[in-house]
This record gives sequence, C-alpha cells and structure tokens, in this order.
Amino acid sequence: MSKYEYSILPEYAPLYPKLPYRYEEYEKVSVYCRGDKEKMQKLLPKEFTVTDDVFEVFILKNNKIDGLENYNEGGLIIPCSYKDLSGACMSFEYVDSDDALCAGREIWGYPKKIGEIEFNVEGNKVSGSVSRKGKKIIDIAFEETGEEFNQPNLFPRLQVKRMPHVEHDGTHLNTILKNEFYDAVTKNKVTGKATLNWEYSSDDPLATLGDVEVVGAIYFVGGYTLSYGTVIDEL
Repeated sequence: MSKYEYSILPEYAPLYPKLPYRYEEYEKVSVYCRGDKEKMQKLLPKEFTVTDDVFEVFILKNNKIDGLENYNEGGLIIPCSYKDLSGACMSFEYVDSDDALCAGREIWGYPKKIGEIEFNVEGNKVSGSVSRKGKKIIDIAFEETGEEFNQPNLFPRLQVKRMPHVEHDGTHLNTILKNEFYDAVTKNKVTGKATLNWEYSSDDPLATLGDVEVVGAIYFVGGYTLSYGTVIDEL
C-alpha cells in the first residue's frame, strides 16, 4: 500500500493543521469531586481500571492557539490505569469547533463531541456550562476563597483510539495511547469553592455519577504545547 504525503483529510484542503499546537492564555475552571468508583468504572473504556475515587470536571476557554482556531471545551477526567501504567482518561469531552473536534478524535482518540459551551468570569467568580441536545450536562459555579486541598495528578492522559471497520461491524483500529502536555506555564492559579450540577442525558450520561462530594476547585490561567502521543498497545 502506498503512503500519501498528507495524513489529514482532505489532503488538498486539510481540516486542521499538523502538530504541534501551542495554547496560550487559556482559562480553566476545574471541580474535583469524590464519587463512587463502580459508577466511575462504567464511564471508562473497558481496557482501563479506576485507580481513585476523585475525578475532575472542567470547562475552559482558549484565548490564543497557534495551530487551531480558538474554541471552548468541557469534560470529565477519571483517574485510571492500563496494566502497570497510571494516568487519567478523558472520559467525556465537548468542544465547539469542527477542527478541534476532528483533530482530537483522529489523532489521539479523545471522545470529543460538539457542544454549546459557556464560560464567564466576573471578579472572583467563574461560571460555565456545557449543553448538548437540549440538556445542560455540566453546570459549574466557582468562587475564589483560597481554600486549600490536595489536587490529584491526572496525567498522563490514557486514551483508547478506535476506528470502525468499513466492511463490517467492529473495529478497524484499536489502540491504547498516552498523551502529555509540554512546556506548561502557570500564569494564575487560585483555589475556591464550587458547585457542580448536571442534567441527565442518555446520550451523555455524566449525571449517572449522581450527587457527588466537591473536594476542591481551581481557576487556572496558563499555557502548554500539545504534540504527538505514544502508542502503548495495539489490540
């Protein structure tokens, strides 16, 4: 089989540019919650195992990206392991642009979907939400208080990149990947209290985690470089 020079479709007008992408001045509000590990396990690829009961729900706003158009994002990150490798899986992820959607799914296997994302900062308060198909599946309100907590390490990202088979039901590609951020910069980081609410959706069942305990929250401004990942296993 011959190999083409270009790997991004369509080759004569690629949807997104080649890596790396540099993110600057992104704003993110993260809420760390303690949940039920059995419920968390159900929201992971079957190859991964939950390693802790504290997960992250976040919403972020990208203000400057070298490589992609600016977009907003939200999602759910669950600590997990694959064999002897520990990290965290982006279990659900939502963006509001097609280039961010397809780059994430096609390169790293991030389970991105298009959503309606709101992100607002007023003084020491931040609010944000993710809606899809008429359901507000993430709704966050944050207020800076300086309350300290033990922030879990949810890196590296562990993802499963799957592609459906063209000839029959099943997978054509099934790969375990590791992905990390590089040249990370912290420009502002404050802790506080937060509330998390979610509306149940059968298409996006984050709310099956139920009523959870918020253990801490962070508003963060910074930057990082996103580049190629590492193939851990091919199934």
